[in-house]
Amino acid sequence: MSDDKNNPLEPLEKAHEEVWFLRKNQQLIEQMRQRLSTEERANLIKQASGVSDDHIATALAQLGVTAETAPVLHLVPLLQVAWADDEIEPDERDLLLEAAEATGITEGPARVYFESLLVNKPSAEFFATALDFVAALMRALPEVEANRARNNLEDFALRVAKANGGLFGLFWTVDEDEKAALRQIAQKLSLGKPGATSRMLSKI
Repeated sequence: MSDDKNNPLEPLEKAHEEVWFLRKNQQLIEQMRQRLSTEERANLIKQASGVSDDHIATALAQLGVTAETAPVLHLVPLLQVAWADDEIEPDERDLLLEAAEATGITEGPARVYFESLLVNKPSAEFFATALDFVAALMRALPEVEANRARNNLEDFALRVAKANGGLFGLFWTVDEDEKAALRQIAQKLSLGKPGATSRMLSKI
C-alpha cells in the first residue's frame, strides 16, 4: 500500500485546492462589493429624490440609475409612450427634448442619460420601476400638488401620443400600443382614485 506522504501529486492537488478557494473567495468579495455598491447607490438615490422606498431605490440602482441621473425618471412616462411602437418619431423627439428643457435636464450626467434613452429603448422592467418611482413621489406630495403633477404629466404624455398622428396636424389618432402605455401610466399614477384614471382614459 502506498504512503500518501510520498504521493508525488499531493503538491499539485494542494495547489489546485488553493487556487479553487482563492477564486471562490474572489467571487464572494466581488459579489459583496457589487451588493454594497448597489446599496450605496440606492441610498444616494433616496437622499437625492426624497423617495424612501428601499425596494424601488434598490431596483433603480440595479437598473443602472444613479443619484445624478434620477431626475430623468420624471420623464420616463413620456418616453414610455414615445417608445410604445418601438421607435421615436421626430415630432415625439422634439416634445421630449422640450420636456427635458422645461425640467432642467440640459447638461451633465442627467442629460447624457436622457439622450441615451432616446436612442436605446429601455426594458419593460425599467419603465415599470420608473412609474413606481414617480407614483411614490406623488404619494409624498400634498393632494392638491399631487393631482396637479399627475395631470400635467398625463397631459404631456397625451401630447407625445398625438405628436405623430393626423394629417397636417389637423386630425390625430393614438395607436393601440400608445393607448396601452397611456392606460398603464394613468392606472399607476391614479393613486388609488378611479376617477383620476377615468380622466385620462376619456381622452384616448
